[in-house]
Amino acid sequence: MSRHITVQNLSYRYESQSEFLFQDLNLHFGPGWTGIVGKNGTGKSSLAKLIAGELDPDLGTIQGNASVRYVSQDTYIEKEILEEFLYDHSKESGRYKNLLNVFLESPKDYDLLSFGEKRRLILALALSENPEVLILDEPTNHLDSESIQIIRTALSQFQGIGILISHDRSLLDDLVTHCVFLEKNFYLERPGNYTEGKREMEREARERIHDWEMARHERKKLDAELKRRREEASLSHKHRSKKGLDLHDHDGRHKKNLARVTGKDGQAGRLKQQLDKRMEHSERREKEIFTKLPEKENLGIVWKSETSKRKQLFFCEDQNLDFGFMSLRLETPMNIQPGSKIAITGKNGSGKSTLLRFLVEDLKQKQIPYLYLPQEFTEEEIQNLQWEFQSRSSEEKAKILSGVHKLGSDPKRVFESERFSPGEIKKIFLSLHLDANPEILLLDEPTNHLDIKSLEALEGSLESLNAALVVVSHDRRFVESVATEEWSLENLSLTQKHLDRI
Repeated sequence: MSRHITVQNLSYRYESQSEFLFQDLNLHFGPGWTGIVGKNGTGKSSLAKLIAGELDPDLGTIQGNASVRYVSQDTYIEKEILEEFLYDHSKESGRYKNLLNVFLESPKDYDLLSFGEKRRLILALALSENPEVLILDEPTNHLDSESIQIIRTALSQFQGIGILISHDRSLLDDLVTHCVFLEKNFYLERPGNYTEGKREMEREARERIHDWEMARHERKKLDAELKRRREEASLSHKHRSKKGLDLHDHDGRHKKNLARVTGKDGQAGRLKQQLDKRMEHSERREKEIFTKLPEKENLGIVWKSETSKRKQLFFCEDQNLDFGFMSLRLETPMNIQPGSKIAITGKNGSGKSTLLRFLVEDLKQKQIPYLYLPQEFTEEEIQNLQWEFQSRSSEEKAKILSGVHKLGSDPKRVFESERFSPGEIKKIFLSLHLDANPEILLLDEPTNHLDIKSLEALEGSLESLNAALVVVSHDRRFVESVATEEWSLENLSLTQKHLDRI
């Protein structure tokens, strides 16, 4: 069994691109889980496919990847493979079916499974094959907390080389012991989980900034000294020049000659030469440190919002909340106040999005200003969003793209795109409404499709929000960062509890 994977001097670019996605990439993957972290577009999935052999590098080698199982974000599975797995009653197959709560009896029922159930089945299949190398691309995307916990437990028992691409910070912290941080034209390997690796990177970044500031200070001092020496040398040359002396002034000419013979004439020049070399070295060092500085980012949008002057935005003290097709039992009265920061949690299908839409309709009827971000946009909504963006003035577009940039996306790419990605759609929608001045924001799974930097930028924005907030999310760390109350839905019942922000 392979005990490590080595990526040596790897370079790769897409056929349609002139610039390399990776150049001279050198990585090492050992036993246990390694996390691959980076913005969307930095090449996380491409790197996974290169290691899995689904893509060929332009230059360089990958060793130790003879037996790799790559599980993409897709839930498609061939019928024959599904049948073989379901009717496999071996100990290994049964172990992972139980671990991942796979109870499917017939292949024909696969399409009836939820997204989370399909993901768990595919992972059970991959783990039961006992691969030397297992690569997972966003295995917990769109899953509820229960499914994430089931997957986390199963993956912790994998004994081979694991490579995990994920924006789930809790999963990365619980599972990985090594991280690869991908940036555009830049990468770093760090031991530890995501939080540890990020903390180390931030410490190194502060050190590099300090070193650069010191180098810049030294260069400025040398520059001032060099200027002074030039003036001295010029003055010294003027003093020792025989120009203007009378031909019969033998005494004056003798003093000038004596200064040159004793070396005073060349001393300033030699000192200037030494200083020139020091200056050249200082400028080179400053430039080298500058190229290694972290990209300066000003992440986090700011909504134009203010705390509502109403006593409350929503209140219900009935024992049941009727949605028409379902009823929700309330353990305590529901109350949304002007300063409320509420997270709605629960399993997929428990009614979280239904409750959020119910609140939207209630706010609409009361004519309370709100901003509602749906979990997914319909094709018609996407077209309307693109039309709304394109119809704005250049100045307004610039402001919107600035918001997109502050949420972690390249505004140039967004501006030139004929079609926005799901993550970009959310960022454009939010940036379009920065001046909406809502009294409450209602966000349905806002972290879906966002990479970690974008997610953390959104977190920072919501933490400073003046308006009330109601957010549906399965991301536990996000919930604990932005909310102070939790409404938990389970078995058609709603319970409430207070949260301490992390």
